[in-house]
Amino acid sequence: MAERDIIFRIGEHEYGFDVSYVTAIESVVDIVPVPNAPYCILGLMNLRGEVIPVYSLRRRFQLPEKASDGNSKIIVARYDGKPLAFLVDEVIEMTDFSADKLTQTPLIAQNEHTDYVRAIANKRDKLVLLLNPASMYEGDEEAQMDKVMESLNS
Repeated sequence: MAERDIIFRIGEHEYGFDVSYVTAIESVVDIVPVPNAPYCILGLMNLRGEVIPVYSLRRRFQLPEKASDGNSKIIVARYDGKPLAFLVDEVIEMTDFSADKLTQTPLIAQNEHTDYVRAIANKRDKLVLLLNPASMYEGDEEAQMDKVMESLNS
């Protein structure tokens, strides 16, 4: 179960996405707010002609917003053919985790609000939560964004 992950920082903690989901890492671009969008959606961005929702992991993790700086990046992921961009404080590295460095999320930390955590990695005695971008939406957020995206494309 060895895997390669993009490691990024939100606040003081490190997280990761499996590189198989990641299609691009971009500098922060203009994000256009969408009225009545789900709370965690900052807005939409245009990346080489494709309109992509931008998701705030800070909002999802109930952290205060922070102004983008020179370290901030947008990680573009794709799942089920759908793009979703994530604003992160900093992209740190791409790293390989061997199976002995990965563990499942402990039962005590598993619930409907944390099902986006797919594994925990041990990186130089520091824990890194490995996330599943396909599970970031909560409740009906994905259906709401699908409607917004459909209306833009019609």
